[in-house]
Amino acid sequence: MTLSAQSILEFPVPQATHVVTARDAILYALSVGYGTNPLDEEALNYVYERDLVTAPTLANIVAHPGPWMQQTGVDWAHLVHSEHRLMVHRPIPLDVPLISRSRVLSVVDRGIEKGMFVSFERQIATMDGDEPIATIVQTNACRGDGGCGSAGSAPDPLSKVPDAEPDLEFNVDIPGNAALLYRLNGDLNPLHVDPQAAGRSGFDRPILHGLCSFGYAGYAIVAAIDPGMAIGLNAIAARFSAPIFPGETMTLQLWRSDAEIRFRGLVASRGTIILDNGMARLS
Repeated sequence: MTLSAQSILEFPVPQATHVVTARDAILYALSVGYGTNPLDEEALNYVYERDLVTAPTLANIVAHPGPWMQQTGVDWAHLVHSEHRLMVHRPIPLDVPLISRSRVLSVVDRGIEKGMFVSFERQIATMDGDEPIATIVQTNACRGDGGCGSAGSAPDPLSKVPDAEPDLEFNVDIPGNAALLYRLNGDLNPLHVDPQAAGRSGFDRPILHGLCSFGYAGYAIVAAIDPGMAIGLNAIAARFSAPIFPGETMTLQLWRSDAEIRFRGLVASRGTIILDNGMARLS
């Protein structure tokens, strides 16, 4: 297939179906930080099948269409997740058939050998009744491509975080085996587990899945504001500005205005911002 903006824009992203079980929900929650205090009964609800509460960012792994961009002709080894936006319409239901329908929104070309950005939308709904569950907009940076032209309408840029001291800071220790655990949710890209694959992609060791750090951010926002984990999120978005490695500590900086949260994630030991322009809305 000849790589062009139009061919990517018109690519038929496959539909996907998924029946989420309690085991799926618990595995996901454990892989993004929930359950760190197993004696906290309220927080335990995310990782215990009795009265199970599903993590809001669980939607990111539900009815995923898989690595379909491999089929478009892009340089897959140099593709990274650049930005992610999630809107939760209702909690993920368990043992209910779900379906996702996706479409490419835009291709933004930066020029030959300068890369391009591809944004696509995934809508998740129940198969019976077509009740909306979540809407996801993902942007991938195709670092090994460019020069194919632009097409479609790109999402509005995420706003920068406030130029002020944060209202809260919350540290999250990312376990050394975090990528090994998170990949069991379905993302088996060797970039996150195989040192040789990471080297071919320009990294000196495997990096954490972007959506794993995103899930940790979703967990940390709630934990920082309500240690009992009784509140939830109905929207969260951020830009992946640099990789984070398993075993590092992420410091989440939060600016709060009622139900609206702005946030940034950084690794203080390296002085590196790994999540930026973050936005979340409490439910």
